[in-house]
Amino acid sequence: MPPTVCWFIQSHRDPEQIVRLLRVLRAGSDGPIVLRHDDDATRFDPTPALALGNVHLLAASGRQVRGSFSCQVQPYIDAIDWLDETNVAYDWLINLTAQDYPVRPVSAIEHDLAVATCDGFVRWWDVLGSESPWSVRKARARYWHRYRLLPPGSERGLRLLRWLTRLAPLHFYLDYGAWVGVRRWSVPFRDELRCMGGRSWWTLRRDVVRYFREFLRARPDVVDHYRGTIAPEESLVPTVLVASRRFDLVNDDLRYIDYSNAIKGSPRTLSVADVPMLAAGGYHFARKFDLSVDREVLDVIDRTLLDVSLDRVR
Repeated sequence: MPPTVCWFIQSHRDPEQIVRLLRVLRAGSDGPIVLRHDDDATRFDPTPALALGNVHLLAASGRQVRGSFSCQVQPYIDAIDWLDETNVAYDWLINLTAQDYPVRPVSAIEHDLAVATCDGFVRWWDVLGSESPWSVRKARARYWHRYRLLPPGSERGLRLLRWLTRLAPLHFYLDYGAWVGVRRWSVPFRDELRCMGGRSWWTLRRDVVRYFREFLRARPDVVDHYRGTIAPEESLVPTVLVASRRFDLVNDDLRYIDYSNAIKGSPRTLSVADVPMLAAGGYHFARKFDLSVDREVLDVIDRTLLDVSLDRVR
């Protein structure tokens, strides 16, 4: 019997692509789908989504600001709390965005999880270690500073003032807006809690998910620290889980994402030309896809990788 997989999706654009993802998930899984859409970014009519059955809309708990705790981490925590409060049963929790898409049949993904002996699939690295793909400077800029967002349009002024960062414990992070960070001399990364980096997509058993949530309740200092960092979604989960030493985690998120030429944190948009590589890679999901760039690619994936009728997902 396959496990019950809960699919948590965050979205902020392209309603057509949101519904397409929901339909392909529902075509292969009966598990609950929880959708958290940012209506401040794009209006979304939930009627087609709700018609699929066992689809739940998660209300926003606040405004999402890219690069901050509110963007991906808080919605993930909200989803965990909602699942507990409503007693929704699940064995695994997979987080996605509407720009993700399966590249393996959804029923096969559930089968893989049914026979898995590990507790989760998470990509991580020690940000200060030699194996990290990040520079130490990047890691310390993100997670050793407390940031404040200045009004839109302040980026040009900060670029002109970058010389200040050579004289004062400051950092200007401009990939996601005009963020000014002040160096923190006290950080929670000591003893077993080393700062880990990673990617912000995880496939976790329910026990692991609940441990993560209980850790945050027990360590408000860690939560407070990450609330002031940049891109906390790329550190908090692996930092907490790796430090626990109680779970068997596979250092692989089962996703294909090409960050080699990322622009302000955004990976390369995939196309039809990538499908043979995706077919051979052993991935569960890939990102990112954009119907405005290549509409055909999802049709090709449905037909050649997922064996799903286009009539069911379009």
